[in-house]
Amino acid sequence: MRTTLLGTAAIAIVIASNLPATAHHSTTAFYDTTKSITLEGKIVRVEWINPHILLFLESKNEEGELETWILKGSSLNGAMRRPELKNRLQPGIMISARAHPARNALTLNEAQIVRQTQADDVKKSPRIVEAGEVRLPDGEIQSFGPGPKF
Repeated sequence: MRTTLLGTAAIAIVIASNLPATAHHSTTAFYDTTKSITLEGKIVRVEWINPHILLFLESKNEEGELETWILKGSSLNGAMRRPELKNRLQPGIMISARAHPARNALTLNEAQIVRQTQADDVKKSPRIVEAGEVRLPDGEIQSFGPGPKF
């Protein structure tokens, strides 16, 4: 009996370790999925970090001033299964991106994890968004995150 229980537990652990992780937070808690925006600008940097890749996009606002947007993309695990994405999204190239805006100002902590802000947070940004598809200079469209499509 004990051997059967240990064997079953070991099999369950092996199976669970090979499954991709499911959602660990609610997208709708952070982002307004009923709205979408299009951003155009130059990639400043891309952080290939866990739990989500981040793309920093420098874009001009309505007054012509430069501002940096942080686009939260797919999970690192999902993105690494698509090596062409890493090869194509390089600093310095101009892209268009579709995104869901944040419901409230968010923050990016020291570990570069997007978090909901607290009352005492000093680093709040309304320009942290959930990315969807990005359009590259040659017109090719790549899925960067779970957000809206072109």
